[in-house]
Amino acid sequence: MIFKLTCKNCTVSDSTGKYIDRHLDKIGRMVEDFAPDLVVIRMVLRKNVDKYHPPRLKDRPFKDYSDTKPALANFEGSITLRLNRNRLYASFKGQTIEECADTGFGRIIEQIDKHKETHFSSDSRYPDRATIRGI
Repeated sequence: MIFKLTCKNCTVSDSTGKYIDRHLDKIGRMVEDFAPDLVVIRMVLRKNVDKYHPPRLKDRPFKDYSDTKPALANFEGSITLRLNRNRLYASFKGQTIEECADTGFGRIIEQIDKHKETHFSSDSRYPDRATIRGI
């Protein structure tokens, strides 16, 4: 797996780099079926200029100050994952780099699951037609 990280107007600390590596290990386990040279992950991280992020959805009966004000987004970016010829893309915004990594890699993992389910019958929820039709 090839990983390329591009930072614009910000820097990534060692602890944040280790945090991103944990996400990469998880994705590496999910794409073991592909040749390591054919999997390319590009992460672009930049400082947000307008610092606006839509409020987070919370299922709570009470409101606090963070629910009434839009959340600040200090960082934004995107992740592109190339599997053979297929490209998976996710964009994200967040207050910290760790929050951005969680959001971006979470969206990519959802897309990998969907991709594997449609392209590999062994990873599908319905590997045989008999289970769908309910004999």
